[in-house]
Amino acid sequence: MTKILCALMLAAALSACASNGVMVSDDQVKQFKRGETTEAEVLAALGRPTSVTSHNGERYLIYSGAYAQARPASFIPIFGPLVGGADVRSSMVMFRIVGGTVVDITTSQTASGTGTGLAAGAPIEPVSDQPRK
Repeated sequence: MTKILCALMLAAALSACASNGVMVSDDQVKQFKRGETTEAEVLAALGRPTSVTSHNGERYLIYSGAYAQARPASFIPIFGPLVGGADVRSSMVMFRIVGGTVVDITTSQTASGTGTGLAAGAPIEPVSDQPRK
């Protein structure tokens, strides 16, 4: 029984990850057309934005999110903190809306890591399968 409990706890620790906000992938952004897509269509497709700002008759719907995952090597006793680390990916998409229609779309993606894992120049691929709030 103790071995099973230890194995379950180890499996849970190895999948240590956290997400926050709304991650939007490039494929999701491609479905929206400047000058054609309405605010209602964006909201129907992506859900509630992380932030909404209004300025001079324009509205900005902002979807931002981050996903962090510890590398499995982090959980090796004694050496884990030296060789492990974590990877963090984030995305931000801002829709500028005038008169109920999307007139501009701005996107930003970042990737960073701690420890020895994330290779310099690795492609930045935001995680798109995370649950949306």
